[in-house]
Amino acid sequence: MKDIAVTIDGERYKAKNLEEGFAQFVEEDLKQADLYLDRDNSAERMFSAYLRLASRWYTQEKEIDQLLEEAESE
Repeated sequence: MKDIAVTIDGERYKAKNLEEGFAQFVEEDLKQADLYLDRDNSAERMFSAYLRLASRWYTQEKEIDQLLEEAESE
């Protein structure tokens, strides 16, 4: 298990006891979004990272719905 902490506008937020693989995924995703674990991040940067994830989730949901429709029509 692993803990991850990020600082946003001077406030430190911690996620505790994350499964190792998930923690590694989160750390990599934060890096790709230009968020840093070792320094302060702006709320604007965090919001941009959230929108990036929301966009991926939205796209995946649409793909799942399309696959379900295709499977039902067979």
